[in-house]
Amino acid sequence: MSLSRYSAMLTASLLATACASTPSQAPLSGRWQADDSKVQLQLKDGKLSASAGCNRLFGPASVEGGRLVVGNLAGTMMMCAPEEMAAEDALKKLLASRPQVEQKDGRLLLKGDGRTLALNAMPALDGGKTRFIYVQGKTAPCVGVAPMQCLQVREDKNAPWQHHYGQIEGFTPEAGLNYRLRIKEFDVANPPADAPSRRWVLDMVVESEVVKP
Repeated sequence: MSLSRYSAMLTASLLATACASTPSQAPLSGRWQADDSKVQLQLKDGKLSASAGCNRLFGPASVEGGRLVVGNLAGTMMMCAPEEMAAEDALKKLLASRPQVEQKDGRLLLKGDGRTLALNAMPALDGGKTRFIYVQGKTAPCVGVAPMQCLQVREDKNAPWQHHYGQIEGFTPEAGLNYRLRIKEFDVANPPADAPSRRWVLDMVVESEVVKP
């Protein structure tokens, strides 16, 4: 066997061994929400969507070497409360810092820019019906099986508010604000007598506005 042929075979063998020993990294995919803030983050098919409660940020993203690498972000341009704008700036800085990524027990940890952001997994949205609704930031008394507090919702901005006898998963209203949400609706098989027959899951906060006193 010639030296050149032996070298070529050895090189090919080493490359094959290296490829076999390097574990492939599964794409990071899912939806998460911070338990101590309004921050939400979604990763799917190499695309990121994120919000800190005001504007929606979106752009390309991937996980490389255990770090979240985010490309140039675009976003909506709404003006919100100063604390929401500050939270949005902090989120942008974190995403730009190529934060370390760790997944454990249904939680996603992003570590970068001198902080750690902990997010909890949110329900998947596959198969749900998309709806747009308006929601008041305050609940109102209502009666199901027993007296309770109901969210106030409507699909038409000029229609009267209606009771919603359930929750919107992933969404917590704040008094003094009204919202327009994009939600996913799922049918619930055999719901309890005091529960709705449809389940609502937050997809996106389209807009929020301060309610004038």
